[in-house]
Amino acid sequence: MFGISQLQVLSLCFRFTKLILILWGIWTTINNGAAALCASECICRNVFDIEIGSTVRVECTRGDMRTIPVDYFDYNIDKVIISAPANRPNYLTIGPIFTQPIPFVNLRELHIINSNVPSIGQYSFWGLRNLRLIKLTDNNLTSINTDNFRGLINLVELHLDYNNIEQMPSETFRHLTALKTLNLSHNQISTLVPRLFRMLAKLTVLDLSDNPLADLNPEVFKDIQHLRIFKCRQCLLRRINTQIYHLVPNLDELDLGENLFKYLTSDEFISLKKLKKLQLDGNQLSVIVDNIFGNNRELRSLTVAHNRLALLAPAALTNLTTLFDLDISHNKIDRFHLQTFGPVVYTLKSINFSGNNLPLNEIAIVLQILPEIQSVGLANMSLQELPPNFFTYNEHLISLDLSWNMISTFPYKLLTKTKYLQKLDLSRNRLKTLGEHDLQRLEAIAHVDLSKNHWLCNQCSASTMIIFMETTVLNSTIRRLKCHSPLKLYGVSFGELRLEHLDQCGSPYEAQLSVIAGLMLLCVAVLATVTTALCCSRRRAAHYYTNEEKRREKTREHEHDHPEELLGQTELGSVATIHAPYHLTTKGS
Repeated sequence: MFGISQLQVLSLCFRFTKLILILWGIWTTINNGAAALCASECICRNVFDIEIGSTVRVECTRGDMRTIPVDYFDYNIDKVIISAPANRPNYLTIGPIFTQPIPFVNLRELHIINSNVPSIGQYSFWGLRNLRLIKLTDNNLTSINTDNFRGLINLVELHLDYNNIEQMPSETFRHLTALKTLNLSHNQISTLVPRLFRMLAKLTVLDLSDNPLADLNPEVFKDIQHLRIFKCRQCLLRRINTQIYHLVPNLDELDLGENLFKYLTSDEFISLKKLKKLQLDGNQLSVIVDNIFGNNRELRSLTVAHNRLALLAPAALTNLTTLFDLDISHNKIDRFHLQTFGPVVYTLKSINFSGNNLPLNEIAIVLQILPEIQSVGLANMSLQELPPNFFTYNEHLISLDLSWNMISTFPYKLLTKTKYLQKLDLSRNRLKTLGEHDLQRLEAIAHVDLSKNHWLCNQCSASTMIIFMETTVLNSTIRRLKCHSPLKLYGVSFGELRLEHLDQCGSPYEAQLSVIAGLMLLCVAVLATVTTALCCSRRRAAHYYTNEEKRREKTREHEHDHPEELLGQTELGSVATIHAPYHLTTKGS
């Protein structure tokens, strides 16, 4: 009649029913919030989930727990979070407490964190068929075995990071056939035994970071060929057997940061044709050779920061026509080959030059050929200022990092050219004050960091900033800043300042400090001068007496052995008269 099909009517009915269910669930949650059983040291909440209906979530986060009070938990609980603050850790054990006498069949997530759990008992999770996530982070687990995970046929995520696990037998996880994410980082694992990951055919994320592995056995990866994300940061790796990459060709993300790699071969990543993110920061690489990423055409993010790179080879970025983010910060690069950036001219959006020995003219030339750049890092480069036209060709700039430099004047003219800027980091520089125009420009930038500068807190320098703090969106940004001088306000935040409490410009207090500082410098200079003079005087005296003794010895030798040489054309009586005191002294002695 109105042109509405039966399918559309059914769809509307379904949406209406869904809405009724949501409203009913919310009403039930509100009215039955106090009905759930809950231990005194925990907080219990009724939650409505459209997929599973009304459930109860329990949080026990106060610390100092010795047992898990499951007797006071509602059997409909969906999520349990047990953790503790650092100064009040728990001391718990895990056994079949969630399975006896009646299993918590609706339990989907279990978090037991910072609780000093020493081990996982056998069959601890038997019957918990709906459990999707287990997080046992920051405990004292030293080993795990197959029986720890029996019955978890639907578990998708397992987090065992920040423990003391040293070893795992083969097929440790064979009962977790649905597992997709396994986090074993920050343990003491030194060896991965063959077939360790057997039956984990669905595993897509594996994190082994911060384990003293030193080497990776390719046999281990035969059972996880669908891996998409692999992390082995800080694993003491010097090399990787490239056969591993042949076994996991579907990798999207590879993190090998903070290892001991000194070089990479030109065919290192040839098998990883789907790789999108590669992190090689914190190694000892001295060069990125030509065509090393020639087969990684889908690579979007590349990080080689904190290495020993002196130069990027002219064809280092060949075929990276989709590269979005490049981080080459904190190396020893002092120049560029312009052809290096040829393949990424129209795709690169973010580049980090920070911490290199690059002159500004080298950076400016590179930025001229990267018109689409949106984020630039120039931190820790001893910059005192930037030319006003530095970003003339980068009208799309959104993020700029100028932290850890020596900038003493706010770069107002520079930032007037970057009208789309939304993130600015000027922390840890030498700024002392901001004028009205500076503050107006900052007001248009969403995220600003001005901390750790040399803010001068007197009426001339701080009054404008305080007024803006109270009347503009920069309120929170300025409020957190801390005074650097005068000395009596050092460390005081701007949020605590009042105009009437500020010293006037050139106040007697500041004048006295200046006079005292000048006198101290003068005293130091005088002391240094006197000390230098005394040292020189002593050296000359020592030199004089030493040479005088030598001259006297020489005179004695000549007088006794060859007196005629001393006489020359002079009369003997005259010479005897000249040397009379010497002879008298000799006889007297």
